[in-house]
This record gives sequence, C-alpha cells and structure tokens, in this order.
Amino acid sequence: MVQDLRFAVRQLFKALGFTIAAVTVLALGIGVNTAVFSLVNTLFFAPPAYAKPHEMVQLFSQDKKDPKKFRGFSYPTYLDIREQNTVFSDAMSFNLALIGLGQKGDTRRAFAAIVSSNYFSVLGVPLTRGRAFLPEEETPGRDAPVAIVSYSYWLKHDLDPSVLGSQLLINGRPFTIVGITPKGFAGTLQILSPEVWLPMSVYDQVANDFGSKNRTAMDDRNGTQLRIIGRLKPGMTTAAAKPALEGLAANLEKAYPVEQKNQTFTTAPVSRIAVSTNPAAASGVKSIAPLLLGMAVVVLLVACLNLANMLLARGTARRKEIAIRLALGGTRWRIVRQLLSEGFVLALLGGLGGLILGLWSSDLLIGSMRKFMPFEIVWSTGANPAILAATFGFCLLGTLMFALGPALKISRSAVITDLKEHAGEDVIRRRWKFLPRNPLVVVQIAFSLALLTAAALFVRGAGKAASVDSGLKPGASYLLEVDASLAGYEPKRAQELYENLNARLAALPGVEHVSVSATVPFGITSSDKNVQRAGVNPGAEAKPSTAAEGLAFKAAWNSVGANYFSTVGLPVLRGRAFTEAEATQPGPRVAIIDEPLAKKLWPDGDALGQRVQYAAENTPSGQRGGGAAGGTSAELSKEEKQDETIEIVGIVPVTRHDLFANEEPDGSIYLPFARGFQSDVSFFVRFRSLAPGSEASTADLLRRTVRGVDPAIPIISLQTFAQYLDSNLDLWLVRAGAGLFSIFGGLALGLAVVGLYGVKAYSVARRTREIGIRMALGAGPAAVLRLIMGESAMMLLSGIALGFVLAAATGKILSGILYEVCALDPIAFTAAPLLLAIAALVATWLPARRAAALNPVEALRYE
Repeated sequence: MVQDLRFAVRQLFKALGFTIAAVTVLALGIGVNTAVFSLVNTLFFAPPAYAKPHEMVQLFSQDKKDPKKFRGFSYPTYLDIREQNTVFSDAMSFNLALIGLGQKGDTRRAFAAIVSSNYFSVLGVPLTRGRAFLPEEETPGRDAPVAIVSYSYWLKHDLDPSVLGSQLLINGRPFTIVGITPKGFAGTLQILSPEVWLPMSVYDQVANDFGSKNRTAMDDRNGTQLRIIGRLKPGMTTAAAKPALEGLAANLEKAYPVEQKNQTFTTAPVSRIAVSTNPAAASGVKSIAPLLLGMAVVVLLVACLNLANMLLARGTARRKEIAIRLALGGTRWRIVRQLLSEGFVLALLGGLGGLILGLWSSDLLIGSMRKFMPFEIVWSTGANPAILAATFGFCLLGTLMFALGPALKISRSAVITDLKEHAGEDVIRRRWKFLPRNPLVVVQIAFSLALLTAAALFVRGAGKAASVDSGLKPGASYLLEVDASLAGYEPKRAQELYENLNARLAALPGVEHVSVSATVPFGITSSDKNVQRAGVNPGAEAKPSTAAEGLAFKAAWNSVGANYFSTVGLPVLRGRAFTEAEATQPGPRVAIIDEPLAKKLWPDGDALGQRVQYAAENTPSGQRGGGAAGGTSAELSKEEKQDETIEIVGIVPVTRHDLFANEEPDGSIYLPFARGFQSDVSFFVRFRSLAPGSEASTADLLRRTVRGVDPAIPIISLQTFAQYLDSNLDLWLVRAGAGLFSIFGGLALGLAVVGLYGVKAYSVARRTREIGIRMALGAGPAAVLRLIMGESAMMLLSGIALGFVLAAATGKILSGILYEVCALDPIAFTAAPLLLAIAALVATWLPARRAAALNPVEALRYE
C-alpha cells in the first residue's frame, strides 16, 4: 500500500496541471461540506458544555384540555416540584432578560440569564474562577447584587484576575462579580450565550419577561416566568418519569385548584437553540439542518462527477500504459488499487484545502451573525476532532465517488486493442449507444441546474423581501431607540424623560414630526393581544365561530404618541388620531385599530365608536396567539385590565410587522403611549428633507439632543428608517439563505462549466488525428465546429431535461422556507437553465473553435 501511495504521488507530480485543477475542484466541494457541517454539528450534534446531557430534560406545563398550549412556571411551583418530585436528582429554574450593561451614558444592551442558586451544580459545570450563587441569594426579595460573567466578558478584559470581585453596572445598579464561567459555556444553548448570570432574587428588578405576558412578582404563584430543567436520577428514563410527574401535577392541582387548573407536566430533551415554554418551538430550525447538509452533499457530488470525468479523460491517455501492465502479468485488482491510491492522495490534498476554506467560511458566517444577534455568540475558531473526522470522511466518500468508477472502467482493458492504439485517437466504448458521449457530464449538468434553480428561487425571495412594503411612509426619518430602564430609571421617571426628549427633538431645525412608539415593524421584539368585542364573554366550554359570538382575534399591539400616524405616514381613514393629553396622561380608554381587525370584529358594520376588550386566556381565537413584549411592560398590566373596555376612536390602514407574516394580516391595535408605557422605545424623527451626505451630521445632532436631556439615557441604535429596514434580522435570514444557496449554485455552475470545458478540450486533443482525417476527406471548419458543438448540445439538452426534474423536486422540498416565491417560479426556472446553457455553450465553443482551426496535415502527423 505504501508503494502504491508513493507511486501515486510521483504520478500526480508528473501531471502537475491536472493535480492542481483536481485539488481545487475537490477543495471547493469538501470546503462547502466542512463549513456546513461545522455549523450544523455545533448547533445540533456536538456535546453541550454541561455534564451528562443525556440525563437532562426540560419540564413543561401542559394544558390538559388543549394539549397544544403550554406555559411557564412560577417560583413557588418550582420549589414544590424541586422538593416533591421523585424522578430528578435535582432541578433548576431560569429565564432570560435584556439588561443594560456598562457605565451610565455608555450602556449597551445584553442578555442575562436569571437563575436559581443550583443552576451550575445541576448542569455539572464548575466555574473557572470564583463561586456559584448561594441559596440565600435566590430568595425573592433578597435582591442580592452579585453576578457571574461569561468567559468572553473576561476575555474582553484581557483575562485580568482583578475582574473577579470588581463591580459592573446593570441597569444603572452596581453588581459584584463573584464568578466566571468556563470557556465555551453558553448555558443550555449552543452558540448563543448570555453574557451575565444573575441570581433569582433580582428577577423583579431586572427582568423584561420575554415570552410571558403574565408579568407578576417572583413569589406570586400565578406567575409563569420560569423554565425548569431537571437531571434525571441514575437509571430513570423519561418514560418511567411520566406517570410520576403527572401524579405530581395532579397533587399540585388539588392543592392549588385556581393556579394549577388543568395543568399536567411533561418532559422533552433540553433545546439547544431555543428557550421556550413550548417543546416544539425549535422544530422549524431543526428541519433546515438536513436540507443544508443535503445541498452541500450535492455540491460535493457535482465536484466528484467533475473529477471523475477528468480521471476518465486522463485514463484514456493511460490505456496503453495499463494494457502493458496487464500484459506483463499485473492483475486488474492491482490496477484498481493503484488508481484508487491516486484518487485518495488527491482527496487528501483537496480535503486539506477544503478544511482551510470551510473553517474560514464558517467564521465569516458567524461574524455576519454577530451584527444582528443581541446574544453573545460563542464560537470556537479552528478545527476540532469532529470537524477533522468529518473532513476525512468527506475525503473517503469523495474517493469512492470520483475514483472507483473510473478505476473499474479503465482497468477493464482490451489489451490487444489498447496496445495497438495510436496517439490522437479517442476511442470510447459504450455499451448503450443511445446514451450521450459523456453521461457523467450529463448528470453533473443536471445536479448543477437543480442547485442553480434553488439559488434563483432564494434570490427571487430576497429581492421580494428587500422591497417589502411595511405600510409606513415616514419619508426622511431617523429611528432613535432608547431604553431608560437600562440606566436604572423607574417607569414614571422614564416617561418624564421621554416627554422632554420628544419636545426637544420636535424643536430641532428641519424636523416636521416626532413621535414615540413602543414597537417598530420588523423589530427584534413584538407584542400581541387577543381582542374581542366588548361585553361578549363566552363560557369556558363555548366554541364561538364569529366575533358576535365572542370569537377573539390576535392583533399586533403597540402604544404610540399623539403624532405617530402623521409621522410615519399612516393616514387615519376614519375617526381621529390620539390627542396630546391622551398620549401623555392616563385618561379615557381609547384605541385605534387597523382595517383588517375592524373587518374581523365587525364584518357587516362600522367599528368606529364601538368598544373592544382583551380576551380571557382560554377564549377561542381566530389565530393562535403568541409574541412577546420587549422592554419594561409592568405599567401595561396595571393600566389595561382584561375586563375593561376600550373605545375605538380611529381606523388606519394595515401595517406589516414582520417578513414572515401570514398572507391574511392579523390586524393591529394602537393605544396611547401613556396607557401602554414601556421603557424600550423608538422615536421616529421625521425631517422635511435631508441633504445628500448629511446623515452623519444629522445623527450627531440627534445624539447631542439625547445627551442634553440626560447623559445617562443609553442610545440603543440610531439610523435612518431605510437603513433600519435594510438591516433587520428577518431580512438578514432571507439574504443569508439566498447567499448560501447562491454559493451552492455558483460553485455547481462553475464546476459544471469547468468540467464540460475540460472534457471537451481533452477530447479534442485526443481526437486530433480523427479530426485531421475528417478534414482531409473534405470536412470544412464549419462541419468540425458543428460536430463538436452538436455532441455538446446533446449532453447539455440531456442534462437540462434531467435537471428540470431534479429542480422541480428541489423546489418542492424548499417550498416551506421560500419567501413569497412559488416552488415552480417561472422566472427562476427560466433564468437558471438559460444561464447554465449560455455558460456551457461558451465553455464548449472554445475547444470546438480550436478543433475547427486545425491544419489537416499537422493533425495527421500528430503523435
């Protein structure tokens, strides 16, 4: 075997041009697979950074009457479960919150995990420095100002030992750092990590209640703030734990019939990519992993088909060599082994290049994610054993895919015929004459077309996403996001600051309108409410089918200033906008709704002047509710009670709140800002006009204005509304998909074109004598050109025909994640084959033109 490898290396060095081309092709194919594998492996398969993950499960509270409905746990319920369960060796609780981290005036937004004191012991994670939280620091009301920071936070401070014991400001309050997590630890998630861990006792002071509309004090049994993760006792399985947990839930329901009504407990593996009360929350993301791996494998397949063609063409030139070996007593297996050794050396060289390319590409992708993610991203740069093993596996797979077939075919030599072969002859023996001259090229073109069509579908979707109409027409506007709670201000003080800031911004030269808004379309957070007609309260067992019977409808919720609708260019179709008094002082309960919600609630009447109310939690609704409110929303629950009615004073057009909304809009309800206050807000600042090139100076003016109101108010973001729309996370996801599949399609196209050119160029070189004879017998340059182009056209048409079938199947598979594009989009299915055909014909025309320009006399003398 060693002798075979040495001979393979010598043979490849003798054909250096072929070796470089083959290694480049393989590096591209293996590099794509390595990059995708490294991301998918880290997200879904790599061992998490805590001990014995197979023993860990997340506990869910499920509604027995509606099994699709789940909720979180209160702290008292968590204590009951921890003390009374018989299946866990221990259980911990946690949730996430957005916090303000840093000095006043230089505060940035970060995610924190608020955890029980046994969080790290349940996970089996020892801290790098310091200590975990003490049991007394978990007690609600204790308000223990201590924190544990991530290794990345420590790294930002140059691993300074004095970080332990130092203080950091969280929401304007000092916290003492008592511990540092290990390198690579991201909590229960993979890649996405909190930057700070805080004890449960500070939850009421810093939590934002993401994912929970039921904001209550930590010691209130009605709360649903917490998620629970337990470690199963040795030998315990989830199946064996199920009856015990159901029995525990039944006991708690008897003890607390109101708070635990209709609740049972179930378990699921700990999610690696979501923190949710629903075990199915991450199912959509998981379905993308096999899709990405499948597309990457197709790229590798195209690369291997390309290389197989190159090896077959090279093998044609080595027929006489192989015939001599067989004539001297060499066995066919010996020849196959030698050819496979050459292929394996090529695969190893290509794998090395692919490993470097794949690691660089994955780091580039993670770097682009950091711009949009509010989480800290924990990503280990460089190769690890899993990536090295996968890359080696791709090398072995590639060897079998591109080298085995050609080796078997070339070694099946007709010794006498091949010994008589003349140079300049290209004899291809085909069992089935109806097949194209190079069937592997046909298959390569087919797979390339499938990937190119997939890329066209995603590019079409990205184009539509970039031009999506939010419904807002804010003109020359800036969007200024601030959050006074991150500087430690209470809601009342924050509201005073926002009123002052609103007035200061409105007084700036050139400003036409200014308004505050709790949420912004396409923002990272949103909120919704189930709304129904006022005075209609169907019973618990009722199944209303219309609004008149009490059917509720999910509506996007927002609280806005008096000038909001004129600022964002959203006309009030009927009724009126909010008054300044309504927007700044709690007064009559009024709201403005959009046309879709108005038509749902009063399909045969006018919603203006009618009254609505928020529906009870278990009220049947036309759409399933969800959503989460960002910022501090405590005042909302105080001001807007569920049983209070709200008068509709205006109707406005529809607004699109996210890219992935349903085709039929849910509807929207707007409240005066004073009745729906939250601290994380955005100010729309609309100018009459902005001179070209004035963006930087205008942004600086707005920053100085905020500092003039209060230097401690943190500016979360400041950009034009157009920049905001262009940089939102939803659009990034669509563009990332388009970019990724464009890379797949572009590589496949390039490999197919290079492969087609290489095969035809080599074929023309091998057929020099044949072409010379044809021309000597009277064939002109045009006839030779038609001969070569005709053979290529046959391969191209066969490949496109097969590719259409594969592309249609690929489109159907991708249909669930395409953005507003049909799986059989006619533009994509026209552009992709057209681009492939043009590129392939150009690649074929170059060697065909060379063949047509041959001198017959020189061709006949060709050796």
